Amino acid sequence: MYAGHYVLIMQNIDTQIQAMNNFIKILSLTFFIFWVIALVVSYFLARINMLPIVKSWKQQTEFVNDAAHELRTPLTIIQGKLEYMLTRPNKKIIDEAESISVSLDEVSRLNNLTNNLLDLARFDQATTELHFEYTQPEFFLKDPIEPFKDIINSQSKVFQINLYHHPTLYLDRDKIKQLLIILLDNATKYTPKNGTIRIYDQVEGSKYQFIISDTGAGILDADKQKVFHRFYRVDKSRNQSSGGHGLGLAIAKQIVENHHGRIFIQDNLPHGSEFVVELPIKKNH
Repeated sequence: MYAGHYVLIMQNIDTQIQAMNNFIKILSLTFFIFWVIALVVSYFLARINMLPIVKSWKQQTEFVNDAAHELRTPLTIIQGKLEYMLTRPNKKIIDEAESISVSLDEVSRLNNLTNNLLDLARFDQATTELHFEYTQPEFFLKDPIEPFKDIINSQSKVFQINLYHHPTLYLDRDKIKQLLIILLDNATKYTPKNGTIRIYDQVEGSKYQFIISDTGAGILDADKQKVFHRFYRVDKSRNQSSGGHGLGLAIAKQIVENHHGRIFIQDNLPHGSEFVVELPIKKNH
């Protein structure tokens, strides 16, 4: 019945077995290589993703340390003055006028520092309420400028105002006023006697700029970004003796960024600095 036919009883499958073993080895090696690659990639991705968190944590730690240092100084002075007055219980108020005056000055500094810290905390938590409206520069620049005229003139300094543009802007007028007060106060503090403080404006494309310039010591290029950091001071022009805490410009930067603008510093040749605030112009609102 098998005439002319063959029946396969046995077959050599060594080749197939070898091929299967080779496949398993290659597959295992490939899995191992990809596992190592995935591990390395995951490590670097984790590090990259952790960088903002680590940076934020370091900044928070530095912020707390700096805030504690700033708070410690006036508190120590107040405590010292009060303890000194306790050693002289029979003295009259007029006899302790100097100690009382110093203590009140330090309380005022503490109050300003606390308000600034609260402003920055609100910015960080995005809880600051902004009331945007369409307006023009004359409606938010005039009020902060007026009080500084007498202050600057009383210090034998020159105040120049050159504001000529009237674009339509969409902003919170109170916050921009706060920003302008910070910049004018900063310029007033660090401009020497007989120096010049100037505020002027210009339009660059779709951006409106107002610039506050001074003839102070100026700011080095390496410090022009750092001055907007919290508690940062340039040794010569921004120090505690002039009454600042290094928070004003940090608040100014937050205000500008919340208005989708930018603030930067450029040199006021031959000497001094210019703080440029750039805000978007609204058209066809």
